[in-house]
Amino acid sequence: MGNSKQRAGRNLIVQGSVLAIASLIVRLIGIVYRIPLTNIVGNEGMGYYGFAFEVYQILVILATNAVPVAVSKLTAARVARHEYKNAQAIFKCSIIFAAVLSGTLALFTFVGARWISMVMFGGITEVAPALRVLAPTVFVCAVMGVFRGYTQGLGNMAPTAFSQVVEQLFNAVVSVAAAAILISRGAAFGAAGGTLGTFMGAVSSLVFLYLVYSSYRPQLARRMKKDPTQKLLENKTIYRMIGLTIIPLVLTSSIYQISSLLDSALFSNILKIIGYQSSFISSLYGIYSSKYQLLINLPLGITSALTVAMMPGIAGAIALNRHEQVREQMDTVIRLTMLIAVPCAVGVAVMGGPIMQMLFRDATTLPGRMLTVGAVTIIFYALSTLTSTILQASNHMRVPVINAAISLGIHVVFTVVLLAFADLHIFALIYGNIVFSFSMCVLNLRSLAKLVNYRLDIVKMAGAPAIASAVMGAGTYFVYRGCLYLIHSNTVSTLIAVLVAVVIYAALMVITHGVTEEELYAFPKGDAIVRFLYRMHLL
Repeated sequence: MGNSKQRAGRNLIVQGSVLAIASLIVRLIGIVYRIPLTNIVGNEGMGYYGFAFEVYQILVILATNAVPVAVSKLTAARVARHEYKNAQAIFKCSIIFAAVLSGTLALFTFVGARWISMVMFGGITEVAPALRVLAPTVFVCAVMGVFRGYTQGLGNMAPTAFSQVVEQLFNAVVSVAAAAILISRGAAFGAAGGTLGTFMGAVSSLVFLYLVYSSYRPQLARRMKKDPTQKLLENKTIYRMIGLTIIPLVLTSSIYQISSLLDSALFSNILKIIGYQSSFISSLYGIYSSKYQLLINLPLGITSALTVAMMPGIAGAIALNRHEQVREQMDTVIRLTMLIAVPCAVGVAVMGGPIMQMLFRDATTLPGRMLTVGAVTIIFYALSTLTSTILQASNHMRVPVINAAISLGIHVVFTVVLLAFADLHIFALIYGNIVFSFSMCVLNLRSLAKLVNYRLDIVKMAGAPAIASAVMGAGTYFVYRGCLYLIHSNTVSTLIAVLVAVVIYAALMVITHGVTEEELYAFPKGDAIVRFLYRMHLL
């Protein structure tokens, strides 16, 4: 039994690591291509781009985001019982479900793009061209999500990981090329060119996943031929299962994204009422969406990968009534999340400004100050997203929805007050996000304690990372300032400081036993990592 626990925990780390590495690569590609894209279309164009993406993200959540998680959960539960015919039936019905829902939303968005821009963003109709380009992407992403969820439910995260990298590579190339071609027609069309890459990236990823699925067919056919299941699910039962699984996931994710969409709508409308010009509003929001959020979301992509990797394991364990294994996986994924989120938050707070200057040649102090203030949301958002998924995987589907709705209400009131009466402009959104994510953490942890009898030991989970991160942050700051004084190059000083930060944090976690040798073995190239640490006398 102990060995099976270790294997389950190790498999979670391995599968989570595969997705985390892919997510890191994707985010890094995102940072790289955003640099020339921002230079081409400017802050104003990136503002239109950002506004369009807020609407697009809502549509993707409604039609797409919950699909991989739901299909993964339903498939994993059937595969755990060796019901391969039912798993295949869930896959086919999910494609039809996703195609109909996403196709309807895509058509509405394409036809009503100008109206949406008028209503949502205080008459800034320049958002419409980018929104029209993004509309068909919703359909492609929904079908793609079913393929990803199915392979995840089978316990293989590699197709999702590789498809994400393929998607982002096509996205990067097409976005920059199309923006450069269309910018001559104005910032709005430059932004639309940038969104064309999103569509082409999604198409390329879908093609890749279909090829992977085709290679699975012989194996799946053999499994279904040996499947002894007598009670096959009817289509109407499957559609009901999909709906009951997707709706709570969609509602929770939607509230997260509605928070961001409301931020953009409140920001543009209230600042316009106060008297700010549209171009200034768009430029300020462009900094927020294309620079601030880009760096904040980089570590969140890695922690989200762990959440995705966790869902099939917990769903399968619950289907087999292995409650102790469920708790083991909860401990593992929360610990790994804190291991990543805490140092990332400290690193962004300390080095955000220099990194912005290095990436975007932006020597102004505003992006750096924004990151210093908002870095703590990395921890709160990572933990709140993770605890929401744990509650839903534990069949308490409605609880995160209620908690998110309460947090959203608090967030909206807080943000409106800061925007209208404190004149904090973009910082009002940052403070509002801190309040929202912190509220979600508190409510979700309270629900876990009450419903699942799971109490987070914050000292055990985050104590060592917090201490190591504090030392790392101080050391990184002094290394950066010292290098800048000696060599007068922000880029070189930043790269040296970031490298030193990684070394300091890793060394402290190993020396203080914040990460165990067994956990190190489970990471990619774990054997090589452990051998190196032994040679360095750190283990």
